Amino acid sequence: MQNKIPVFDIKIGDLEKKYIKDCLDSASIGQGSYVKDFEKQFSQFVNCKFGVTTTSGTTALHLALKTLDIGDGDEVLLSSSTNMACAFSIAHCNAKPVPIDIHKNTWQMNTDLIEKKITNKTKAIMVVHLFGQAVDMDPVIELAKKYNLKILEDCAESHGVEYKGKKVGSIGDIGAFSFYPNKTITCGEGGMITTNSEKLAEKARDLKNLCYGKNNKFMHTGIGFQFRMSNVSAAMGLGQLSQINEIFEKKKKIDERYKKNLAGIKGLNIPEISKHTNKYIMWVFNLYLDDKFGITRDELAIKLKELNIETREAFVPVNMQKVLQKKYDLKEKDCPNANYIMDNGFYIPCGNTITEDEIDYVSEKIIEIGKN
Repeated sequence: MQNKIPVFDIKIGDLEKKYIKDCLDSASIGQGSYVKDFEKQFSQFVNCKFGVTTTSGTTALHLALKTLDIGDGDEVLLSSSTNMACAFSIAHCNAKPVPIDIHKNTWQMNTDLIEKKITNKTKAIMVVHLFGQAVDMDPVIELAKKYNLKILEDCAESHGVEYKGKKVGSIGDIGAFSFYPNKTITCGEGGMITTNSEKLAEKARDLKNLCYGKNNKFMHTGIGFQFRMSNVSAAMGLGQLSQINEIFEKKKKIDERYKKNLAGIKGLNIPEISKHTNKYIMWVFNLYLDDKFGITRDELAIKLKELNIETREAFVPVNMQKVLQKKYDLKEKDCPNANYIMDNGFYIPCGNTITEDEIDYVSEKIIEIGKN
């Protein structure tokens, strides 16, 4: 019997262990030099002047929105197909998430649909660069200028991805990254804001650190948060960052082998890489089925599970979330492409430790099931 092939795992190297041991040996586990070093090196990697670490990708989004002064009654446009951390972070600001449908073939936000959703309450566009691709940013920038909107880039799944030669996270007003265990690099838990604005960076630093006073620390200057990343988490992130090019190369090989193995299978579709993404870096390997495959996505997932192959279904989009529909009067039919991908999309094992034999095994079983 084949050992279980998990949908995702990540390799932890000797350098991460060395840095973490240094934190433990020196009892520097809260705030410390690794936090500052990680902020500096990661923001440089993204080609931004400033980086501000947080406890998670979700708190990075929340902090970014508050830094941009998103608040009561404001509206924020975002991709319908995304992790709900995006919509929830907007809700936590007492603002309204307004979903924009995606392109069916790339799963990325359809920027042609943005303008008609803009109202006098719209304050920002949250661009979600999904699955290692980049959203078409030129029309987003044009609309932001036209309507005086802020741009927040959610880059949780797109570390190192480039749009027309620019790293995502450096294009809008502010970017937000996640270092959750299944992300390209991990801190265990953690996130970071990136920006080229000193003013926004300083505001984010104050807000994430309880808005302590400058002269009297305990005379707070605002209502802040405790979103501080620990030194231990930053040490792990710094170790991971040092290997990011090797991680990219591994991801490229996984992506290429699956695409070669699964090309031309009737009813099995691999999302296209948008022409706007001039540097694609696979986050996870996605697929979606159509009627020609013979069985549904859920039926395929059950059969693969019986073979010890783990899969993960696509996101339930913003417009389909029951907890958001009533609160914000969202309509299920507003985003048909996102709904289609919800029902038919999934990803297969693609962690950093997967072997070529395991990739071939997963591919063979998908093909076999599709033929039966």
